[in-house]
Amino acid sequence: MPSGEFSVMAEYEVDDDLVLLLARSEGIPRLGIYNLNNDKKKYVPFSYVENPERVLKIKVGRSSKEYRVSELMEGVSSIIKNSEEAIRLNSLVWRGVQILGDLAHIPKTARSDADLNLIAESKKDTLWYVYTPKRGKWRIRPCFAFANAERDTMTAMLEEGKPWPVPALSVENGALPPTMRNTPLVRELAHVNPARWSEFMLPIAKAMFLGFSDWSSGGEHLFGDALWKYLPKENYRSEETISAISSAGRLFMNRIIAYLRLWPILELVKSEQSHDAVKELGERGMKKRERFEMIAPNLDDKQFKVTRLLDETTSAVAFGIEPATRLPGEQDRIITLTGDIWEICLDACSMGGERDPQYTCNSVMSAIETRNWYRRIVECLTWVPRADKEE
Repeated sequence: MPSGEFSVMAEYEVDDDLVLLLARSEGIPRLGIYNLNNDKKKYVPFSYVENPERVLKIKVGRSSKEYRVSELMEGVSSIIKNSEEAIRLNSLVWRGVQILGDLAHIPKTARSDADLNLIAESKKDTLWYVYTPKRGKWRIRPCFAFANAERDTMTAMLEEGKPWPVPALSVENGALPPTMRNTPLVRELAHVNPARWSEFMLPIAKAMFLGFSDWSSGGEHLFGDALWKYLPKENYRSEETISAISSAGRLFMNRIIAYLRLWPILELVKSEQSHDAVKELGERGMKKRERFEMIAPNLDDKQFKVTRLLDETTSAVAFGIEPATRLPGEQDRIITLTGDIWEICLDACSMGGERDPQYTCNSVMSAIETRNWYRRIVECLTWVPRADKEE
């Protein structure tokens, strides 16, 4: 929670008992919950409204009154809209889009053949892996699955050559940009597939400035706070600033990169819940291949027991994902992919090195969670009253 007094930028009267506020002190704005009965205010990040089924309870006399978040969205939408000018939101969002693009396209480098085969965990969170040997041509490998709309562009700009058995992009030795965002290839990708490479960033930038989830540890909003700290400044795209913002948004950008990497196949991945995932998959005729534990930093540092299973008839792959510590009402997850889709995921996540089913599973989970989160924040930011709402 920031220090100092909150300044109220907008308010919305829900009824005689509750007023919603948008207030700001330092860093991200807060959603103010103002109980008119006892004249008390509580400030929470806007990530509070990401769960439409969450229930807000306020004290009214000797009893309490409940509101579902879904019932408060008209008020949330109103205070966001009415505060945009006061907090200079629109101008900052465009700067945020630039920064997000810079961070998403930061390349990671390998200087030797050994680095290409055994890739350090710290270098896997990238869409572009670059071979920079002391001698020989530098090469850039795209580390994401291609969408159909992108294939002609990629075919035209990539060329065969070492060190990978797939086409890559050549770059003059010593001329690697700090981010690939402004290169001709990425600009062309944004042109042929804007939904993936450009339009996607706009609601995310707005969500970060407003204080929606950025998955910082301890429930903080380090990435959003960093954007508020650095982006109003004139040198907001300096190397020092980019480094500071990147450090604050490391976990968040890992999720974004997982989503962008696997974007074309996410609608083809089946995700469901189960009371006993492994038992249910076994009843479907799938056989166990391996079992491992996975700590998912992109999923609130939760620990999972994961079982990979295979349908030997169809080659479909499934993961039964069991929380190591189960919350009340929490179920297992089942993620199912066809054999062909699983191969695409393995290739995209391998970055040309050794395939890692555990890392790939984590990436698929992160991508699915990020897709679901993205859909929800778009709903929150573009909410409109229902036409059939009762008067």
